[in-house]
Amino acid sequence: MDVITGDIRRGKYKPVYLLYGEEDFLRDIRARELIDAVVDRDLMDFNCTVFHGPESDISNIGSAIMALPVLSDKRIVIIWDLDSFPEDHRKIIALALDKMPDTTVVVLVASEIDRRTSLFKIASKKGRVVLFRRFYPNQALGWLAGYARSKGAFLDRAAREYLVTVLGTEASQLIGGVEKAYDYAGIALGGENKITLDHVKAVVQGVPECGIFDFIDAIGDRDIEKAIASLNNILVFKESPLRVLYLTARQIRLIIKAKTLKEQKMSNMQIAKALGVHDFVARKCIAQADNFNFRELENAFNILVQTDIRLKTSGSPDHIILERLALQICEGLYP
Repeated sequence: MDVITGDIRRGKYKPVYLLYGEEDFLRDIRARELIDAVVDRDLMDFNCTVFHGPESDISNIGSAIMALPVLSDKRIVIIWDLDSFPEDHRKIIALALDKMPDTTVVVLVASEIDRRTSLFKIASKKGRVVLFRRFYPNQALGWLAGYARSKGAFLDRAAREYLVTVLGTEASQLIGGVEKAYDYAGIALGGENKITLDHVKAVVQGVPECGIFDFIDAIGDRDIEKAIASLNNILVFKESPLRVLYLTARQIRLIIKAKTLKEQKMSNMQIAKALGVHDFVARKCIAQADNFNFRELENAFNILVQTDIRLKTSGSPDHIILERLALQICEGLYP
C-alpha cells in the first residue's frame, strides 16, 4: 500500500502533496483520488479549487490556499502543471504553503521539479513528495499482477510478459490491455477469472508490434509456419521491412551471445545481466540458443545481409524477400 492510499484509508491528510514524475497516468489518478477523498462531493463547489498551468492568476492561487472551508473540516486546492509556472510564481506558492491554515490540503502536480527550490523543500517539510517513475520491465510485471488482483483476476506470468513486451511499461497502455483481456477472459472462460497468454494475444492481435515479436520468436524457435503467419500480420499493417530485418538481426545477435556465454558455463542470471535485456527476453534467448549451432548462426547473419541488399535493390515484393529470409533461417538453408 502506498503512502497516499494509506492517508486516504485513515482519513488523515498531510497539508501538502507534491506528486511528480513521468508516469503521469498513475500520478494524475492519485491526485484525483485525493480530491474525492478530502472533500465531500456535495460540497465540492465550495471547497475544491483547481488551477491549470501558468494562465492561472497567482493572486487567486494564494487566496485559495488561505481560504477556510465551508460546512466542512477541509478544503482542497489542486495545482496542475506546476513545472510550467514561472519561477517567481512558484516562490509565491511556496510562501503561501508556509503560512497556510491547517484546514487546507494542497496538491501540486508536475512532470519534474528542481529539488533545490524553496517550493520542493517546503513541500517535503510540510507534506508528502511522491515521485512517479516510469516502470522498469520487472516492476511492470509485478505491478500488472497486483492490478489484475485488484480486478479480481489472476494474470499469469506469460500474459504479463507479453503485455510488457508488446505495449511497453506505460501504465495507461498496460491497464488498457488488462481491461480488454479481463473482459475477453470472462466470456471465454464462462466467468473464471484467470487471464492467460491466449486471452492477451486475442485482444492485442491487431497491434503490429505483436506480429513483429511473434515473428522474432518464431525465427528463434525455428518454427516456419508461425513465422510466415506472423509475417503476414506484420505486412497487413504496413510495418517497415527494414525494421523487421533490424529486429531479427538483433535477436540473432542475442542468441549468439547467449550461446557463447552458456558454453562458458555462466548461470542464466549472469547471462541475462550480460545481455542487458528484460529477464524474460533473456530466458527466451537462452532457450533458443539450443536450437542453433554456431555455423547456423553465422549463416543466419549472411542471410540477413543478403536480405538487406535485396530489400534495397531488387524489384521483388517485400513479403517474398522476408518469407525467403524466414525459410532460410528456420530450415538452415545456405544463401
